[in-house]
Amino acid sequence: MCLSFPARVVQVEDPIAFVDYGNNVIEPVLLNGFEDIKEGDYVVVSYGMIMEKISEEEFREMLKYEEELARVVQDV
Repeated sequence: MCLSFPARVVQVEDPIAFVDYGNNVIEPVLLNGFEDIKEGDYVVVSYGMIMEKISEEEFREMLKYEEELARVVQDV
């Protein structure tokens, strides 16, 4: 199973991008060959590497699902 998380790119210093997962905690991740990633882009991160570039709408939707999942797990 692969865990992937949406994030917003806040800084790029090739080969590293610094991302915010929506909690204002900035983490470094590998660009993983994505040459067109820039500050403000939205991405999916898995195991410390960018796996996909996504739209802001997809980012917001993924955050919503994460919040829903956290509520369900908390209620168990």
